[in-house]
Amino acid sequence: MTPIRFSPRALGHACAAVLLTGAPLSMAAPQHLTLLTWEDYLSPEVIERWHARTGVAIEQIYFDTGDKRDEILARPDHDIDLVLTERVSSERFGARGVLDPISEKNLPNLDHIGASWRERCGPYSVPYLWGTLGIAYRADRIAVAPDSWADLLRPTLATPRVIMIADHEDILAAPLIYLGHSINTTDNDALKAAFEMLRAQAPAVLSYEYAITSLKAQRYLEHADMALAFSGDQHALNEVEGVEGTPWQYVVPKEGTLLWTDCFSVPSRTPNKELAYRFLAFLGEPDIAALNAEALGVATPNDAALPLLPASVREDRSIYPPASVLQRSQVYEARPLESTQTRRRIISALINAHDTR
Repeated sequence: MTPIRFSPRALGHACAAVLLTGAPLSMAAPQHLTLLTWEDYLSPEVIERWHARTGVAIEQIYFDTGDKRDEILARPDHDIDLVLTERVSSERFGARGVLDPISEKNLPNLDHIGASWRERCGPYSVPYLWGTLGIAYRADRIAVAPDSWADLLRPTLATPRVIMIADHEDILAAPLIYLGHSINTTDNDALKAAFEMLRAQAPAVLSYEYAITSLKAQRYLEHADMALAFSGDQHALNEVEGVEGTPWQYVVPKEGTLLWTDCFSVPSRTPNKELAYRFLAFLGEPDIAALNAEALGVATPNDAALPLLPASVREDRSIYPPASVLQRSQVYEARPLESTQTRRRIISALINAHDTR
């Protein structure tokens, strides 16, 4: 998904932002670790605690779609020490030797994370956070809260007011679920029907840029009423400069959703591998995992961290959805390359048509 997370981009559509600086662990230690991740997806307090403990700064390079991340990771000259992934992409890059296999030898506190969550990330990555795909909406502008994907895909107002996301997976998940198809379908008729639904929606779309990226850059801030979003995004949207109160809310549509699990992977070629694993172990400490999850408003897979969260967080259905929502959820699975290329062509055609209107 995801489910998040900014500023002008370098490295394709990404930019680096050094959040902290300070004395290194030793004269021979690296000055910083470089993370490739979503924006606003690591608590500043967690970064401060890491820096206080190690003296090592965290430099973040942001991506706003999985496709952009994969473009950067595929470059042989990238300078990434840790990358946020999901199972399909991590297994693809892992099989090519781009990512390190993860083991308990490298991360002894993996036992805080249940086997089912570790399975969702596969052998080349570590579970970080999880959640759902849904609709973020302005409760102060929309009288009746959306409860169906149709509210996003078939908006009733003529004025453009929707923000989508250009990722070839996530943008197609919404219409496929609404139309009763698997999000992993390779059926061309199903994909065509999803494309037609997105094409009909296009006049109401302000942008296919990730909502947090767009609104933080003050694009469409006064006009966006709804967005395709990941659980937790509403908190970041409410912190955008110029937004007063907490007007952005989040809902999972009644037809079902994508259940996503974000994972961290270690590129094989990083010279800072030992420190990268140390940072992953730090993130896996129960108190750190709880602090991070609470700050971001996103669910943690760390079983030992759950009791440390306030009851208000554990009982928040937008963070920890009930069984009825989980039963209507789907997860991404590996598909033939041809099907992925078809999806990318669909989204490219959609965005090109929108931009030339």
